[in-house]
Amino acid sequence: MKVRDVMTRDVIYVELPSTRDVVLEVLKKHGISSVPVLKDGKLVGIVTVKDLLRKVEEDQLALLMTENPVTVTPNDDIKKVVNILLKKPFRRLPVIRRGKLVGFLTVRDIIKKIAEMNIDKPIVDYMCKNVVSVWDGMPLNVAGEIMRLSGSELCPVLDEDARLVGLVDEKIMLTESLIEEFIEKTQFSSSSDVDDVWSWESVRDHVVKFFEISVLRLPREPVRKFMKMPVYVYPQMSVSRCAREMIRNDIDHIPVLDHMDRICGIVKDKGLIRVLVEL
Repeated sequence: MKVRDVMTRDVIYVELPSTRDVVLEVLKKHGISSVPVLKDGKLVGIVTVKDLLRKVEEDQLALLMTENPVTVTPNDDIKKVVNILLKKPFRRLPVIRRGKLVGFLTVRDIIKKIAEMNIDKPIVDYMCKNVVSVWDGMPLNVAGEIMRLSGSELCPVLDEDARLVGLVDEKIMLTESLIEEFIEKTQFSSSSDVDDVWSWESVRDHVVKFFEISVLRLPREPVRKFMKMPVYVYPQMSVSRCAREMIRNDIDHIPVLDHMDRICGIVKDKGLIRVLVEL
């Protein structure tokens, strides 16, 4: 299997020179979390939502982006790509042919491909047994701090009987509706210069320094108000079926339950793509 068999060909990108507001608008419009940066038709960097949050005082795209990103070609074997993604912290790779950007490959693209296959290996071989969970009555701001400290991108939510009742992930922490709610409760809501609740200046003081730096000023209302419905798999479920569940429910990690419906692990998308190296 080659990169060309998996990559996204219709690539959304931004060009230099540009600004934070332009990038934010592109990310919002297309519902994506990162975008390649071009200059004179050539790839010069990549910028993500977290780049915007880490560098809150910077406006120029050239200083926000990560320069010289790792790239692959359409003819590279997918095993090479998986090995890169497993060794590096990033989740996406620009695809270059003769110096031109021709595609974009993400971990989610690979999971989609696995979902289309018929890989019957059990997920028990790919799950992580260390799982950080939160209580559904816990204030959301405390759950956010637990996620930051543990490096968790998704946490199962348990009720008072220790049953799985939901999921909370970093996407919930940064939803537009939540940001709007923050602004409505602050002095920004009555400011005459705040016409667009998503404009960076109007939300910056509430969204800055997320996860890697400090927790977003999240509400103290209970997690149960914001959590997603529970989704889970069992240890003997096949890799491809697990991938389909992840795609269908738009999640990158999924809890694993044992025969007593207790959490016994979690499958992370980066752990699951390892199966392609072993085929």
